[in-house]
Amino acid sequence: MRVEALQVRFDVVCAGSGAAELAEAVADVWEWCAVEVGSPDADSPDQRLTLLLEEDPAALAASADSSSLFARDLPTVMDRLSPMVTTLAVTERRGDLVMFHACAVADPGTGDTVVLYGPSGTGKTTVARTLCTELVYLTDETAAVAPDLRIVPYPKPLSILADAGDRLKEQVSPGSLGLVRPSGLTYRLRGLVQLQRDPAHRGRAVLERLTTVEALPELVAQTSFTRDMERPLHRLADLAHRVGGVRRATYAEAEQLRPLVRSILDGAD
Repeated sequence: MRVEALQVRFDVVCAGSGAAELAEAVADVWEWCAVEVGSPDADSPDQRLTLLLEEDPAALAASADSSSLFARDLPTVMDRLSPMVTTLAVTERRGDLVMFHACAVADPGTGDTVVLYGPSGTGKTTVARTLCTELVYLTDETAAVAPDLRIVPYPKPLSILADAGDRLKEQVSPGSLGLVRPSGLTYRLRGLVQLQRDPAHRGRAVLERLTTVEALPELVAQTSFTRDMERPLHRLADLAHRVGGVRRATYAEAEQLRPLVRSILDGAD
């Protein structure tokens, strides 16, 4: 099948004794990123990925060198595929997009988008899963912003840790979670929110505006390939200025962010 990530197209080929099972799983969870091969807008792929699912150790060893990704079990292949595709796509687009380690949610009527960024463990996937039963799910991993503030959707599978002790994350189709799918709208950045999850926080989530000096360290930390940018601090500060600055949300549970995000989309904050 062919999938698109940040407008980078990958032909995904499944091989090995488990090829049929693997192809079905990839098609299922990557459905929202799928591109129909042979459609009028289907350009040639930018990259080709060969995924090998093979239980037999000897067969696995013989074919591993010619594979992009290989394993003896399906969960391992699926867990590794998502970060591989994301890394390759981000690397491909590093020259023309500002890409945040963030989730992005949008108003289904206007296309206005809020990007909520933060390091691993701040609950971005949970935020996307919670808010996007009403708002449009654009990504839970990499929010890409073009120079005109347009958001490039990347509605990848959500990576969910079912149990705290699990080694691998389950890859789940956004459609199976009842999330709102991107449409033909143009999505544009309306707000930047730094996530600060505090399990001990009590009461409503708190939304505060940050000065540029306060916001820049974490903004830089959660932006990909800043070293490849020309004057990265100026570029990020200008981007923040164009959307009214950066806000920081302190919260305990993702549901608490719903009214805060809605207020930004409505222009009430």
